[in-house]
Amino acid sequence: MKMKRKTIILLAIGTLMLIGLSVWLWNPWNPARFTRRGVAHQLPYKWDSYVRPDLQFTLEPMTSVVAKVNAVIRDVSSNAVPEAIKLDTTPTEIVKVGSNSSLDPYMDQLIAHFREHEKEMNRRGAEGFEGARFTGTLDGHHSLWCTLVGPGNGGLHWEAKEDALHASRMPRMMECRPYHIADDLFVRMNQQRAKNRYKVGAEPIVSALIYETDIYSWSIMLPDGPNGWRSEFRYDKVFKYVPDLKVILAVTTPEEHAKAEKKLKASGLWIEPETKDKGHNQASEATSEPAPGAASSSPQG
Repeated sequence: MKMKRKTIILLAIGTLMLIGLSVWLWNPWNPARFTRRGVAHQLPYKWDSYVRPDLQFTLEPMTSVVAKVNAVIRDVSSNAVPEAIKLDTTPTEIVKVGSNSSLDPYMDQLIAHFREHEKEMNRRGAEGFEGARFTGTLDGHHSLWCTLVGPGNGGLHWEAKEDALHASRMPRMMECRPYHIADDLFVRMNQQRAKNRYKVGAEPIVSALIYETDIYSWSIMLPDGPNGWRSEFRYDKVFKYVPDLKVILAVTTPEEHAKAEKKLKASGLWIEPETKDKGHNQASEATSEPAPGAASSSPQG
């Protein structure tokens, strides 16, 4: 009887110790709780399964961020994951759509200007490029996907695959398309100028097209200190007005072109390229764009 009572007491003490240990380990304020292995919200890929040291960055180019993250994961995985993030620095693909022998030289000029602009924007840390600046902490106990794929993280295109987290420029593809100018677009242009509602730095007819289509590729984000971004205009890098052909060439994403076409059709400003015959839809004297140097209202942003 005494032996049985002693066994019961020992079992009770052991049970209480186990309960106490469990409570201590699961206490949210217990530092030991955070030393357990595992990555929060990890994806089912080997490259996202290793706990890493926290990394802190201030206005660091994404190329440098990727290189440091890869080095850390190589180390903690004992080289089992030699490259957790694969960074593709290939420039954005630009496809000519609706081109012909008359438009081709102008499209080539606009695309060439855009290519030079890409180099400058990458050097200056613009969003959507591998040179984009990153500020923040990468939590080593959290999924790479969660910590890198989000607002303020350079605006890159991210894609999780089994072999690695793939990053590339954003947008990945743009199209250079012609917009044949309707007479009424000149009317809208003059109305907007009279109300001081046009884009400073853009040709007036280009400004009118922007207002009517909501194409946004003219704006790009640049770092403004460690905690902010500012917009910079690049009208002449994504639009080209060709007066002789009465056309505006625009470089933007296929999705933006589709939205622009829909808006122009709804407002009666769309001209089908195949119906644009020589001499068709010429601007009248009353609606044509004023000659350079003509008086105009003071511009506002």
